[in-house]
Amino acid sequence: MESVSPILIWFLLGVFFFVTELVLPSFILFFLGIGAWCTASVLALTDVSLTVQMVIFLISSLVTLISLRSWLRSVFIGDSSKEDDSVNVDSTPSTGIVTEAIMPPGHGRVQYGGSFWQAIADEPIPVDTVVQILERKNLIVQVRPLHAEEAA
Repeated sequence: MESVSPILIWFLLGVFFFVTELVLPSFILFFLGIGAWCTASVLALTDVSLTVQMVIFLISSLVTLISLRSWLRSVFIGDSSKEDDSVNVDSTPSTGIVTEAIMPPGHGRVQYGGSFWQAIADEPIPVDTVVQILERKNLIVQVRPLHAEEAA
């Protein structure tokens, strides 16, 4: 019986880690797969002992984990914001135009920054009124009517 090549074993171990990462996403097994493939690459170039293979696997897995994990996490998961949910949209006063009348306590719609936003206000505001954007909570903006003397 012929023995199986260590290169093939490390390569298949890497494939196993990648497939397992797809099934159980922990974003750690991916780096073990890279480490296994690095070990297979080294074995393709030179013959080393099992102890050296394990060291190569460990070091390459840790180096890729430390250097790439935070960057890849921000790519796939996105950056999280530690800011409060209620933040000012801009530090400078911003304006929009009411496209659907706002009748408290209900919502209306405002065109602002090239997009349409659900809007709330403390007073009724008719369509085509210029409003000042006060704050944003998730996808709803708080507005107030902008009077003629303020627009100038």
